[in-house]
Amino acid sequence: MKKILLIGKNSFIGKNFIELISRYNASYEIEAISIRDESWRNKSFQRFDVVIQLAAIVHQSEKKASYDVYDKVNHQLVVAMAKKAKEDGVKQFIFLSTMSVYGLSTGHITANTPINPRSFYARSKASAEQSLQKLSASDYRVAIIRPPMVYGYGNKGNYNTLRKFALSSLVFPDTDNRRSTIYVDNLCEFLRIVIEDNLQGILFPQNDEYMRTSDTVSLIAETHSKKIYMSKLLGLTLKPLMFSNTVQKAFGSLTYDPKLPGGPSVMDYNKVTFEESVEQTARFYKSNLTTNKSMMLQRPLDIVFSATGLIVASPLLIGATVIGYLDTGSPLFVQERIGKDKKSFKLIKFRTMKVSTESVASHLVDNTSITKLGKVLRKTKLDELPQLLNVLKGEMSLTGPRPNLFNQYELIDEREAIGVYKVLPGITGLAQLSNIDMSTPKLLAQTDKKMIDTMSFKNYFSYIIRTALGKGSGDAVK
Repeated sequence: MKKILLIGKNSFIGKNFIELISRYNASYEIEAISIRDESWRNKSFQRFDVVIQLAAIVHQSEKKASYDVYDKVNHQLVVAMAKKAKEDGVKQFIFLSTMSVYGLSTGHITANTPINPRSFYARSKASAEQSLQKLSASDYRVAIIRPPMVYGYGNKGNYNTLRKFALSSLVFPDTDNRRSTIYVDNLCEFLRIVIEDNLQGILFPQNDEYMRTSDTVSLIAETHSKKIYMSKLLGLTLKPLMFSNTVQKAFGSLTYDPKLPGGPSVMDYNKVTFEESVEQTARFYKSNLTTNKSMMLQRPLDIVFSATGLIVASPLLIGATVIGYLDTGSPLFVQERIGKDKKSFKLIKFRTMKVSTESVASHLVDNTSITKLGKVLRKTKLDELPQLLNVLKGEMSLTGPRPNLFNQYELIDEREAIGVYKVLPGITGLAQLSNIDMSTPKLLAQTDKKMIDTMSFKNYFSYIIRTALGKGSGDAVK
């Protein structure tokens, strides 16, 4: 059995690779970690055969970040991990680099094409490659992967831009270009083979077929049951504009020689054809779109119900505030939480614990911290009422995943890995009604995801009514 340590479990490729490896339970054991903090430095790598480094800074604006920011994560941190892996006896280190180390928008890349990185991202990756190659040895095999454009559901790259064009345009330029690409499932299978065969060196995976931009847009439109006209005239008008880097990236030709190490002429890893990959990606997007449309009215309902609730409950709000002053001198509890898209917001509740209580998750707080008024407020769930202000402001919904703190790293990783932060957090939801709190991060994240995927008008009202009737629990306290 091969034991794999994956760095960057929340990356697009990382999540797909974990899913692939899960189908080979008898052959592989995988553990995925984040490099969000420095805790990895104290972790032993000794039991692992392979370390795969996927974590990187990719899309940060170079106008807002210096090269040092990229170099620290994409180069220095990678080398530190590689050295630690070597010292701990790991046999293979796999590093995901990029085609952009060549600095080309068009061209045909062969074994003789020199690298010429131009962006901060490409420069930091190229520096990491050079440092890693110096660590390679007979008992420590370093594999450097330079994939072309990777696409699939959930990727925010160029393919997603083409998808948006295909779904929003009536006409598109008909051009005759070729680009090397690779579907994420094919890349994950390639990585598995690299591990299985203990390969090393610089490798160049790509799909069997080159991508033609016009054909791709046409196929995406077709799989979404949309008609789009391919115009040769528009294609001709692009030729004078090919000096533009943006136009070159979209309509120019940039390809790998398929005979390069790791190419499709050398290895067999393309289990999904290009046409099948576009169809599969389209199905995922359509499924997600259907789920989102089912609750398009959630925000309007939140506004109506939160505004009505604040008006109707105003006597309770005023009364609890006055009593709260007498109880602790500070009736409102305001705490920074993680909201939709991992943006922070100030959550407002009635204070139920002593002012001196440490700002941690409720399940980590001792029961003696709760005040007399707090016990009443928590039992009746009236402490949650001020959150109607968060709902009215658009920071929360009445129903959704319970918002967590920024120091709950394990829960953050679990939620981020399965897309929980794509929706607004809520006052109540399936997890609370199932008495699942933040002391079980993985179970909570999975329950949140189940709630998101099955959200409907029926469930929306069911969660609210059941909570109002006293079902489930609030934030648990030990």
